Amino acid sequence: MTAYRVDGELGRGGMAVVHAGWDERLGRPVALKVLAEHLAGDPEFRSRFLREARLASRLQHDHVIRIFDVTELGGLPCIVMERLDGGTLEHGRLPREQAAGVASALAHAHRHGVVHRDLKPGNLLRAADGTVKIVDFGIARAVEETMVTRAGTVLGTLRYLSPEQAAGEVAGPAADVYSLGVVLDELLDAKTDADRTLIARCRAAAPAARPSAGEVAAALAGDTPAAPTVVLRRPPHRRRRRLAASALAAALAAAAALGAVLGTRGSGPAPVAPVAHASSTAQQARALESWLRTYSR
Repeated sequence: MTAYRVDGELGRGGMAVVHAGWDERLGRPVALKVLAEHLAGDPEFRSRFLREARLASRLQHDHVIRIFDVTELGGLPCIVMERLDGGTLEHGRLPREQAAGVASALAHAHRHGVVHRDLKPGNLLRAADGTVKIVDFGIARAVEETMVTRAGTVLGTLRYLSPEQAAGEVAGPAADVYSLGVVLDELLDAKTDADRTLIARCRAAAPAARPSAGEVAAALAGDTPAAPTVVLRRPPHRRRRRLAASALAAALAAAAALGAVLGTRGSGPAPVAPVAHASSTAQQARALESWLRTYSR
């Protein structure tokens, strides 16, 4: 008995055909994503496809489609995954709670070293209970590392591509955040001004200016403000000058206190003069040094 029964075709793309299937051993419905024959004939691509599928199968998150098996069907590489019958989010809407879940799923993948590289509404599927799940994690990388580099073309739907991907550069986690920003701009329900600010940050041209997927998830869930916290850091030489000035100010305050004590004594040396004023920190330090030599005997 074969492990999986093919019941009918669910969809077809340039890379694979997706069939509705049935797991004969466990008695449950599955989706069978079978690599297209013309790609399966390329040993390098076949190997990368299976490697990325196995990496994606390690992701365990409520908003990532579950991969049950990576096998062969009719001699072709096949990914066996849970079957979601709610369709894709193309021309759909994305409630805030589900949007936060998608962002959280991306953050989970990034922590495990997996980048999607082709996030778009067509790769977001809805389960019967309304849960939105990301599909095709890592598959784009297999294409990116073989077909794209050979053909010199760019992978993905142009509207959702980050600027670095469009330029043919390596896509990291920030590229997924950019694509997520475009998806949120299109699909997020009841956007607020804070949401629009967040989306603009996600779609920043420079990858370093974008928030992490975890920050996006927290902002959508209301756990953190959408606006970034800006920390201004002084250059090292300015920090050193600031610290020196602070130390000098403390020394001057101590000198003033000592002078006040000495000046109130009923007998002994003549009254203590204040530290001479100077126009710069360096001059003030020299004045303090001179004052100490005079009154610290």
